[in-house]
Formats: sequence, structure tokens, C-alpha cells
Amino acid sequence: MSPLKRRVNKRAEKGSIAVETIFCLPLLILFLVVPLFLARVFWYYSVAQKAAHDSATFLATAAQLEMILPEGADEEPLAIAALAKDIVNAELDEIKPGLVRHTVQVSCDGDICGIEVPKIIRVSVRLSMRDEIFPAFTTELFGEDPLLIEARVTMRYVGD
Repeated sequence: MSPLKRRVNKRAEKGSIAVETIFCLPLLILFLVVPLFLARVFWYYSVAQKAAHDSATFLATAAQLEMILPEGADEEPLAIAALAKDIVNAELDEIKPGLVRHTVQVSCDGDICGIEVPKIIRVSVRLSMRDEIFPAFTTELFGEDPLLIEARVTMRYVGD
């Protein structure tokens, strides 16, 4: 090949890498953003599931005297149920910066705890999260509303 043809070929390919990068960059960003976002979603779910499980285990193994409101108590919340919610809140501190809000619901036999010794304990943790790392990309993919994650654990009461 003559030196003149080599020079012409080099000039023709001079901007090709920039053009290829422009076309490939959105796809590469997408391959980075989506797995990172889904990793955070699974991480938040596993933290919520572990918190609900620890709280339900705590309630399921509590003494029977702690599971019933004392005589004359005027519908005050059961101290052990409040402590179970505190367990969930303490474990959710690990992921607080990315949370929009969260709610914890503790029920004994499908009702509030403290009426009678329960047979079934249920703890439900609901999280709302937003992506703080790549919000511009994830709002286009998943929408404006925060993502809702729910973890539920049901256990039999052991003290019965």
C-alpha cells in the first residue's frame, strides 16, 4: 500500500472512536445504573426482612405476662410491641439516608397485641425508597414515585 493511501485512511478514521463512544455511552451507563439500583433495592429488602424477622422472633419468644395488658390499663400500647418496633427502627438505621419513609406494623392474631395471649405474631415493614445515586436515569426508567418495598414475617407464638 502506498504512503498516500495510508494517510487518507488515517484521516478518514480520525473521529471514529468519538462517534462510537457517543453511540455506546448511553448503553454503558444503562448497564451501570440498573444493576446498581437493583442492588440497592435488594439490599433494602434484605435489611427490612431481617428487621421484621428479628422483631417477630423477639415477640414470639416473649413471656406470656408481657403479652397481655395488665388489669385496668386503658388501651395503652403494649410495651413489648413498642420494643419490637424499636428493634425494627434500630436495624433500619443502616439504610436511613436512602429511605423516604417507613412504617412498622405489629399484630397478634391479626389484631393489636395485648388483648390475649396470641397464637400468631405478624410483623410487617414497609419502606419507600428513591435512588439517590442516579436519580435522572432511574426516574425515567422506574417513574417519579418512590419504590415501595414490603417485608412480612409471620411466626407462631412459642409461649402458648
